[in-house]
Amino acid sequence: MEVKAKSGEEEVALTPNEWFKVKRFKDQCYLYIVTNAATSPTFYIIRNPAERLLSKEKVEMVRFMVPLEEWKNEKNRGVENGE
Repeated sequence: MEVKAKSGEEEVALTPNEWFKVKRFKDQCYLYIVTNAATSPTFYIIRNPAERLLSKEKVEMVRFMVPLEEWKNEKNRGVENGE
């Protein structure tokens, strides 16, 4: 069972792990979606969501990039002093 609550009516996001589980458990899995949760809740219950719903994969990743000039200018600085 996966439960998603939304403040309005919009798409819902499942993590890769959640999607893997709904695909694995098929008819034993239910997706509960609550829209307008804070004001006027409406409940949607979908059995076997991986088979019944069309999904799209959205890849999002955060990485911190250190420019070449930054790390190259720091060559061995702080190493001598044990920093």
